[in-house]
Amino acid sequence: MESESAAGEEDHVVSGRNRSVMTSSALVWLSELCERVTYYGILANMADYVTSPCFPKRYHLPWVVTWVFTSFAYALTFFGGWLADTVGNRFWTILVSMWIYLVGTALLVASSSLCGSSPDGRVSGLYFAGLTLVAIGTGGSKSNLGLFGAQQYKSSGGDIKVKLRRFFHWYYWCINLGATIGVVGVPYLQKHVSLLSGYVDTCVFVVLSTAVFVSGRIGNYYNQENSTQEIRSKIVAGLLDPNRKTQRRNPQGRLWSSTIPKEVWKLMQIFATLIPYYAIYSQTRTTYLFQSERLRMPVGSEATYFSAINSLIILLMIPLMVCFVYPRLTINNVQLTPLTIMGVGILLSTLSVLSAEVVEVVRRQLVHSGQFFEQTVVGNRTLRAANLSVAVQIPQFALSGISEVLTLAVGYYFAYTEAPPGYEGTIMGAYLLMWGLGSGLNLLLTAIVNAICVSVSGTACFPLELNDGHVEYFFLTLAVLLMATFGIFWYLERHYVYRSEVTAQAQEAEISLLESRSSSGTAYGTTGHTENPHT
Repeated sequence: MESESAAGEEDHVVSGRNRSVMTSSALVWLSELCERVTYYGILANMADYVTSPCFPKRYHLPWVVTWVFTSFAYALTFFGGWLADTVGNRFWTILVSMWIYLVGTALLVASSSLCGSSPDGRVSGLYFAGLTLVAIGTGGSKSNLGLFGAQQYKSSGGDIKVKLRRFFHWYYWCINLGATIGVVGVPYLQKHVSLLSGYVDTCVFVVLSTAVFVSGRIGNYYNQENSTQEIRSKIVAGLLDPNRKTQRRNPQGRLWSSTIPKEVWKLMQIFATLIPYYAIYSQTRTTYLFQSERLRMPVGSEATYFSAINSLIILLMIPLMVCFVYPRLTINNVQLTPLTIMGVGILLSTLSVLSAEVVEVVRRQLVHSGQFFEQTVVGNRTLRAANLSVAVQIPQFALSGISEVLTLAVGYYFAYTEAPPGYEGTIMGAYLLMWGLGSGLNLLLTAIVNAICVSVSGTACFPLELNDGHVEYFFLTLAVLLMATFGIFWYLERHYVYRSEVTAQAQEAEISLLESRSSSGTAYGTTGHTENPHT
């Protein structure tokens, strides 16, 4: 009877913990959704805003501003993840980042309130200052929010890997729901209400994101992390340690070593092969949109509406994968590794950019043969649009969306589950860093392609007005580069050894032993002779 009572009490505790984990997951998902409304709302209007009359002519390079902003924001995710791993509590890292984010959106509101019919230095100054703070806020929150939610599952019981796969897929679903609201809702407000209303909306959603996230701490749904006093003592101990081989715990009770384990380098090599993939992914918010504006769009619609096809495909596909495809594969004993699934997504991304290349060739030929008309887009700009329906872009957006589910959503799961203990934030930040490097790669490739075109024909292939260039060469360059790096990805995938459950449990047990020694008086960062378990 006593054993039955104890078992029943244990089941009750586990059930309560699972409910708490699901609540914390929902709060993280909703917080991320609101934050992505802001991010993509800002991104959706960026090209049109910087080319508006209130910006000086020197800023009228919309893809440059977009790619620089994206590169900066995602490059900072590496620092944000590392910071939370080593010197800061993850909850507070996210919260402080969101406050910085909020100040940034407030500056964007101030900028839009001053925008008139002539160039104004205050408008551009406030805008770029705001974008800088938004990028910093993104760097701290983006690398840690999903990771924070995943870490809630550690004590939930059951098949944690299956739970984590579901968590990251639904996390990515919320990202894209927020992106859809951002790219459709914000431009709609800015066109039909006012420019100011759209930026106020982005500011409101940051407040909502912060409030939702903090409510989990207020309701005591999150696993508690170390106190500020404990964090400060660990920082001081680490700074005073002169030995490069010394181990010390990070604020989450994890192990951090000044000698980087070889598992981290292996993951970084795989992530590096994704840089061209991210370069193609960023086209959905830039060149694909510029292409949409120069195709026949339905009356009253905007180019950003068609980029939502990408997100809608993701919103439909993720429930299909989580609720049907993955369970069926499990039932039929079909084992597909994360890297195999990601590789299929990379190939689909190549087809996406090749589809865009074909559309661009046909579109430009129609314009040059006289089959065009004048089309007014956001900002009351008039462009020459080919007499070809924008529906021809559906394949490139759809292929991109399917690719994201297979590569990016699975990539989150892969980065978290394969990260060595104590390096989860750093690895997640490194994974997102490649996103930023992909955007930066676009700038480099644009300059190279333009330089080659100028030397051959005397004109740039990627000018401000797409009708005067050959953007299809840029698309082809991206496709060739991605296939070249896919060969490296395939080689690394074939030789990659996944962390086994035994290895993970052994590392967790080792950390628990080190923690017990710490609590009994052994100070980390003071012995100077401890061997590094990762070397």
